Amino acid sequence: MAEQQERTEQATPRRRQKAREKGQVPRSKELTTAAGMAGLLLVIHYGGANFMFNMKEVTVKFLSFQYGQDPFRAINLAMLKTFMVLLPFFLGIMVLAVASEVMQVGFMLKPFEPKVSRLNPMAGLGKLFSTDVVVEFIKSLLKFLGGGLIFYFIIKRDIYKWPLLMAKELSQIISAAYGFIMNAMVWGFVYLFIIAIISYAFARWQFEKSIKMSKEEVKEEYKETEGDPKIKSRIRSIQREQARRRMMAEVPKATVVITNPTHLAIALLYKGDSMSAPRITAKGSGFVAEKIREIARENRIPLYEDKPLARTLFKFDVGEFVPQDLYKAVARILAYIYQLRGKI
Repeated sequence: MAEQQERTEQATPRRRQKAREKGQVPRSKELTTAAGMAGLLLVIHYGGANFMFNMKEVTVKFLSFQYGQDPFRAINLAMLKTFMVLLPFFLGIMVLAVASEVMQVGFMLKPFEPKVSRLNPMAGLGKLFSTDVVVEFIKSLLKFLGGGLIFYFIIKRDIYKWPLLMAKELSQIISAAYGFIMNAMVWGFVYLFIIAIISYAFARWQFEKSIKMSKEEVKEEYKETEGDPKIKSRIRSIQREQARRRMMAEVPKATVVITNPTHLAIALLYKGDSMSAPRITAKGSGFVAEKIREIARENRIPLYEDKPLARTLFKFDVGEFVPQDLYKAVARILAYIYQLRGKI
């Protein structure tokens, strides 16, 4: 029934947590690719000259047989040296790519769960015409067309320089090629980054839309997390009844019960040898007040009528001591009670 209702409510934190546990998070592959490309550009910018020098050294040593006469050993050494030269590039790409993933989805390990439904050819055929496939096709088309246009304009802008390079030295040709490649990569990165931002915004919008909830789902989740309101009301009622019974059990121990005379009843306990002030052990209004008076009569607890004092004491909670500004009024009543009992 919940699936048939319109999903108009924003997802709750619990719904978001469940989606995350299932691996459902907004993510853009283009943003990860752009971050990796940014890492490559940074390494080339700050270590490009060192890279060219090291590659030149590896090439010279390989061609001059400085790695030995054995061709297999020379190739292995040259490949190892080349890998060490390229290692900073790999690390730069990996670090920023991983950082991009963490920024998008955080640290998340989703256990592998094989799904038989993925083997269904009809389900796979249906995905070919889904929105995700269309969006991916559009992004791929934009990347292809954009990359082609960037490459075209860069070549068109610098094509007149190429014939002039024939008369230059090798170092100058390498420097020019390096500048050409860096220029193309920077423009390619800018274009890819724009696509990545748009892609991530779309992925986030799509994710928020997919986890929206119907009003009925929100209510059901509230019942699961907070409990059914009817059950909670019943529990509170039972708790109040238990508290009332415990309170009534304290009435027979009271020193005096101050009344309104019929609407309120407050039971006070005072033991001069162990208490610094009288303490409220029970209170109630209406039916509860009548019950307190009834128990007091059965146990021969004195009832004392004092409307202003009863109204004032009723404001305090059971278990609290009588405030200092009421000491005189309460002491007068206790003195009267003790006098009736023959304690003075």
